[in-house]
Amino acid sequence: MAQASPATRELKCLVLPMSGRALIVPNVAVAEIVTQQDVTQQSNAPDWLLGTGTWRGLEIPLIAFDRLCGERDAAPERTGRFVVMYGLEGEGAPPFYGVRIDALPRTETVDPQKLRPAEGSPHDSPLVAARASVGDRECLVPAFGRLGHELTRHIGRRA
Repeated sequence: MAQASPATRELKCLVLPMSGRALIVPNVAVAEIVTQQDVTQQSNAPDWLLGTGTWRGLEIPLIAFDRLCGERDAAPERTGRFVVMYGLEGEGAPPFYGVRIDALPRTETVDPQKLRPAEGSPHDSPLVAARASVGDRECLVPAFGRLGHELTRHIGRRA
């Protein structure tokens, strides 16, 4: 069997700055980065569900992932910069959702030498698949399936 070349083991990612540890996601999971000023609050929603916003004519849920997984003590501002993520087909979640970020994301090309499991115990939240070290920074890897389930539980499928 042929061995994979170094280029095929590289993965283009975005590091999403948040309160506490950043989130790292593959570029292909991101649809767009937007600034959202008009956020419609949802009644009886958990504090991590900031509301909904309109993106390309679709109503999408806007979330604070760092609040959802326990990395942020207080809910962030409802408006601001969001990374629009593709939802998971077949999970029942919305086809798109926005994740609130604190600053512009940076691109990162990761490979097995650059991306390593973080030392210490796993993250307490089931919404975090792993803690990873990227260079000298610790990042969280989201559990996309569980996140989709959580979104479905609170808002259902939209768009």
